[in-house]
Amino acid sequence: MGVKARRGLAVSIAMGITFATGVIASAQDGGVTSESVAAAASGPKATNGSVKCTAAINADGSVLSCKGCVAANTTHPATGQYQVEFKAPCTSILAVNGWSRWVQPDSLSTGTVGAAVCTTADRGGDANAVFVTCYDPATESPLDTSFFLFVAK
Repeated sequence: MGVKARRGLAVSIAMGITFATGVIASAQDGGVTSESVAAAASGPKATNGSVKCTAAINADGSVLSCKGCVAANTTHPATGQYQVEFKAPCTSILAVNGWSRWVQPDSLSTGTVGAAVCTTADRGGDANAVFVTCYDPATESPLDTSFFLFVAK
């Protein structure tokens, strides 16, 4: 199996785990808000890529540091899964509203990260949060790892 096929499988597995635990990273879980429906109806908005909020998240889901995040509402619901919630200026941070997010696995000065891969998605039911899934591409298994998260518009 090629690298692209393994990554695709890993994402599918991660999404399957997400569905099984009831924590879903998109509006498909019934967590559609009137805000996301209105944004989708008016069409997606462009992003300029200007970083507005950041978060440094430890492997256990605790917040090391952040700008604009809500540490009390940042969670680690399962292995390799994280929800990072933000406040102003990062509210209604749905992709369709012109927000972009990217995540970078990082040791955060505590050791090594290895080959972790992480992805981001809208957090169904919470337009102010980003859902992050991390996995080991070699084993295609969910993986707890520390990371930086950037939210831009």
